Amino acid sequence: MPNEIIRIGFVPLVDCALLAIAQERGFFTRHHLQVELRKAQSWGQVRDKLLTREWDAAHCLITMPLQFALAAPEEAPPVNYAFTLSRNGNGIILANALWNDGVRDAAGLAAWMAARPGRELKLGVVFPRGTQEYFLRSWLARGGLGLGDRISLPIIAPQEMVGRLRKGEIDGFCAGEPWSCRAAASKLGRLVAESGSLLPGLGEKVLGVRADWHRSHTLEHSRLMRALTQAAVWLANPDNRQAAIDIIASKHYVNTPKSVVESTLADVAERDAKGGNLGVSPFSGSHPHAPSQSHSRWYLEQMIRWGHADATSLSILDLRSICLEHFHQSAALAFPQSPQSPAVAGLAARA
Repeated sequence: MPNEIIRIGFVPLVDCALLAIAQERGFFTRHHLQVELRKAQSWGQVRDKLLTREWDAAHCLITMPLQFALAAPEEAPPVNYAFTLSRNGNGIILANALWNDGVRDAAGLAAWMAARPGRELKLGVVFPRGTQEYFLRSWLARGGLGLGDRISLPIIAPQEMVGRLRKGEIDGFCAGEPWSCRAAASKLGRLVAESGSLLPGLGEKVLGVRADWHRSHTLEHSRLMRALTQAAVWLANPDNRQAAIDIIASKHYVNTPKSVVESTLADVAERDAKGGNLGVSPFSGSHPHAPSQSHSRWYLEQMIRWGHADATSLSILDLRSICLEHFHQSAALAFPQSPQSPAVAGLAARA
């Protein structure tokens, strides 16, 4: 179906980078694809548009295909994925008031709360049962903290986090870039943890596709992955950095000051140079975009750990039909290899 338009949704975060670049630099067109990118205002909208079949594919949290499958475990999973768009990438921001009181980590937060028995905390996350929630829960657990009467996780769209922090409606949040960078640049909060510290290289965003679309469009799906991989190669070239920043920061995509995208890039590149973040970018390694059943399994184990899924889910769900490792491998021979680049890590590892 060479003339069919492929509708792909995305959330305005830095890790929509490959979709934006593939569109703006013509990589989709080179692979004989007509792609229409549609901006979502929340992850909930992404979920709804996929389930109502308005979109064929979308920039998704890696937990979303698992949630779809858990909702009807006796049926074939409605959404699967074969391409990783980013790894790690979430940051935990705490309000200045907490930082000024000496809170630097989860143990410090536990001590702070123990000294204030009547104080409640609201820490924003972007989607229920999303990657950010499980990172935040795991971080809190390091300090012996859990959710309950005194800690809650309100669901807030990523682009609203900084405004809510400014108004004092939340005490912190966990989100992807550019929002932790925006909060820090606005001097509203401090970054206390990054998801790479939990499990370096853990999958974060994927190209989720409707399973029925995949079955009837395997050639187009393969071409999508090739176009995105070529976008990654282009992004890995330092000579393309400014053009990439211009694309990603534009109103069509993240709609944020170019300086924020640039500072995100520079900050992580500096840590890469010091050896603090090597290997977590989806653009490094021999198959950086390959999906991983082990990553899906880790998130499924978190769902079970926190009571969001039954313990039998690990045996009931067929992760092979959700995480299409073999499909990716069958197309991987056509993928150009992506060089390692601190610049690329800056755009992708914290997106």
